[in-house]
Amino acid sequence: MKKTLSTLWFKHLTSTHLIYNTCWEDPIIDRFLLEFDSSSDIFMISSAGDNSFDYLLDQPASIDCVDINPYQNSLLDLKCALFKNGSHEHLIELFLTGKTHNYTSIFKQVESDLDDFSSTFWESKKHWFSPNKGFYLQGLTGKFARFLKFLLKIKGLDEAVEKLMNEHSLEQRALLYEECIKPILWKGFSKHLWKSELILGFAGIPNTQIDSIPNLNEYIKSTIQNLFVTQGMQNNYFWRLYLEGKYSTECCPNYLKEDNFANIQSQIHKLSHSNDSVTTSLISNGKKYSHFILLDHQDWLIGDGTNELESEWTALLHSAKPKAKILFRSVHKNLDFLPEFVKKKTRQISVDQNYLLENDRVGTYPSTFLLEANV
Repeated sequence: MKKTLSTLWFKHLTSTHLIYNTCWEDPIIDRFLLEFDSSSDIFMISSAGDNSFDYLLDQPASIDCVDINPYQNSLLDLKCALFKNGSHEHLIELFLTGKTHNYTSIFKQVESDLDDFSSTFWESKKHWFSPNKGFYLQGLTGKFARFLKFLLKIKGLDEAVEKLMNEHSLEQRALLYEECIKPILWKGFSKHLWKSELILGFAGIPNTQIDSIPNLNEYIKSTIQNLFVTQGMQNNYFWRLYLEGKYSTECCPNYLKEDNFANIQSQIHKLSHSNDSVTTSLISNGKKYSHFILLDHQDWLIGDGTNELESEWTALLHSAKPKAKILFRSVHKNLDFLPEFVKKKTRQISVDQNYLLENDRVGTYPSTFLLEANV
């Protein structure tokens, strides 16, 4: 009964709200592993849209984005409109800090490039960008960010974490974390909060993932140690965003950088998006793709009581070009969860775990899988 209620709660959250206000996968990793070129036809899940713009920097032939959540595509639609009919100034005014007094005038300039759903949605959400709120505190992950900041504040750790994020010395970061942060962060009731399905639901983490990590606290501990201490936060715009509530011009996604605006703008016509499931989209468009980027979507389908996992892979392999590459993240350590026919029709490409530890700035998934289709 408890699992049924938590599953219903998660489905309600993720179908009626914007989940991700920024992408939560590192595009540097994707571009390194997938090696896009001018012949690449990319199929991907929309999320917040940021990474699709990053891939355009490699000048692929096309990028088709799909998301069953219409609010995610509305976010992508707004960003596309800012490239089509806006300016770099408008783009960063909305999405660098997420706060502006000029939302209404910017929205009016790009409204004609939005579809009807997006136009209605963003017309009603101007308060999300107000200076006293800010876009990056909105959506489910925005609420999760509020929880993180609240937790650090009540534990008296906000100043120590800020110092840690700006410390360049590995030795000093390790000392600060071990002596001032770690003993307090994992003390008391907060060690139970990381296991809360209510809290993790706001982070867009389904029960199937929560249940598949035996010791969630230990995994989160090791992740934080690697990201905040070993890697350092100087160029980590993912975690800095949720702890600081904004990007900076020095630390932000590539699509917000002025040097990339004209390049992305000239290729925005290559990017499309639709509201559909992965399976329905692949079946209906009949297109062949060289690259598939599935985020952590496979984990959402495992054990959901349907045959959607098999149906999706049937459609995916039918839509794959010879030697197409398929990238996805997972909480699972191996590919045992995949249907047998998928294992026969794909070849797993080894991903260097040391490379991921050193370079993946998100680090929230134990596994990154890369497959090559044998079709």
